[in-house]
Amino acid sequence: MTTIMRGVLAAALLLPGAAQAKVRAVFVGIDKYENSRARLPTAGFDDLSGAVSDTRNIRDAVARAYRLDVGSMADDSMCQTGSAATTTTLINKCATKAEILAAWKRTLAESQPGDTLLLYFAGHGSRFIDDAALDQASKYNSTLMAQDARRPGALAGADIRDSEVREFIDLATSNGVNVVTWFDSCNSGTASRDGNSATRTAPDLRVSGLQPIASPQKYGVLGAYRVHIGAAGDGQDAKEVGSVGQRAGVFTTALAKAIIAAPQASFADIAARVVDDVTRATNGRQLPHAEGALRAAMGEPEIKVAIFDVNVEGGQLVIEGGSLIGVTQYSRFELFASTGDALAGNSGITARVASVTPGAATLIADAPLPPGTPGRLAAREIAHDFGGPVIALAVDDPGARAAAQQLDFVRLDPAGRFALRASGGRLSLTGPTGLLATLPSSASADFGVRLAAALEKVARVERWLAAVQPRDGVTLCVQNIQSADDDYRLRDCPALPASGLTLKMGLPITVSVENQAAAPRHVTVLAIGSKYGVTRLLPGFGGKNDALAKDQILFLPEGQAAQAGEIGPIRFVALSSAGRLNSEVLEQTDTDVVDVKACLSPVARAFCRDKDQARDAVPAVGDWSVAVVGALVKD
Repeated sequence: MTTIMRGVLAAALLLPGAAQAKVRAVFVGIDKYENSRARLPTAGFDDLSGAVSDTRNIRDAVARAYRLDVGSMADDSMCQTGSAATTTTLINKCATKAEILAAWKRTLAESQPGDTLLLYFAGHGSRFIDDAALDQASKYNSTLMAQDARRPGALAGADIRDSEVREFIDLATSNGVNVVTWFDSCNSGTASRDGNSATRTAPDLRVSGLQPIASPQKYGVLGAYRVHIGAAGDGQDAKEVGSVGQRAGVFTTALAKAIIAAPQASFADIAARVVDDVTRATNGRQLPHAEGALRAAMGEPEIKVAIFDVNVEGGQLVIEGGSLIGVTQYSRFELFASTGDALAGNSGITARVASVTPGAATLIADAPLPPGTPGRLAAREIAHDFGGPVIALAVDDPGARAAAQQLDFVRLDPAGRFALRASGGRLSLTGPTGLLATLPSSASADFGVRLAAALEKVARVERWLAAVQPRDGVTLCVQNIQSADDDYRLRDCPALPASGLTLKMGLPITVSVENQAAAPRHVTVLAIGSKYGVTRLLPGFGGKNDALAKDQILFLPEGQAAQAGEIGPIRFVALSSAGRLNSEVLEQTDTDVVDVKACLSPVARAFCRDKDQARDAVPAVGDWSVAVVGALVKD
């Protein structure tokens, strides 16, 4: 390991909570319901047979895979089974709405920043309809059905609404605690096992007058993440299999096998295996759903390295999105069978970009793909071609000049828009938006990788914005919410003033995007900060949304409070396309952030390995639109 690599890893170990991070869990399983047909003949759903056994199975798998002390699991006469320090298990009559929410809050109170909280639920789920408070493109809001769900006279029938789940997750992540949710219930793609003994859902619940729940603090202020893997997509049933008395959820069975088989796997790889197993077991009638920080592993930080999806189509290797998601011609990638392999820093099959359009990039592998290669691969970029100098940099320090000259996307220019100047024994990187990063002396072992990583982030944004100029078909609205009484789904977007949009520091920001194209479009909205950090705002919470119909509007989800982190310029970009975009690959941290695996950067890794990376030069997302809104954040 080089001195530079050791320096980067040492910096990563200083991240808050990384050294002492713990995993805590709350497991919930419900077979017998207070208000099912077994007790109320008019009820619209039956008891279940396999949810409690699923809870036992997933506890055993978690204990084995992650060495988590789950304690004992008694019968439902004991309402807080498990290890008091790390886990709680609630089953049947112990799993009322009040008990579930109390267990979540109690476990969160015991957690520290950097810890991970796992919430598992097996039981019925449903949807509720409330025209006054809809915030999802599906037009439904999902629920988890606690043991006392559908209690007559209770608000929303005592179901646990998805807004309540989000409120809790917001609270946890705003306190620096990662949240992982595994829900084996129908509609769990956004959270039910269906209403007979073989599936897990209940009839829709009609309610009125629910009020949106505001996020308790700024979303993700400590960088904590959320991950959700649900048993079924919206409108699908979560299946049980097996004879009566020996039933088990198809989803939990697949999930338990996946985590035992590969305890260190990323959530993306766990989800991929679960999706494959469940789809095959149900002949495609149940499709699990995964979203959030899928590049993380249980109890580990999220690795902010862009991982591209590559489809193997008739002998061709295709990245959907092409230049819309930052892929450039002549760039090079390494191909892997899994996301975990791509993030591990291993060597894969190398490939080069042969052609690129806004909608797709075609790769050519440098060696034949081995037999049995899956139809979807994970790709990590190992050399990015910027097409020439993107950054004009003024720099006087001789050591810094030598390092900058190794970057082919940087042009040294005394009058450049960007500058690297000595300041108190360190070097300050500045640009049109102000101070971008404070770097160590050019004689420091990690200067090269720090400089390369910071400048690469700047160059990627500058190059991408040049490629995605505004194009009709989508409109973007950005504005402050002035008070807590304002509707977070503001529909009337005021015209931009001639002086430009001004946002006030400390006030929440609402964002909405409207499809004006004739055909349905998938949309994404990104925010670019003054230090070139890129955050995806829509789809919300790292999720996925269905395509919007013409004139349909998608709002920032309830509970996801956007808020500027600093004074200065900020840019918002809306992309819409006929096909779904993997816009996650565009996200990046600020220029002054040392990423956990900076040496996987296609630019910085050249300094980490003390040599330049070889780069060969070689000669459908469908229709798309772009809208850009620039703003200035003031105090």
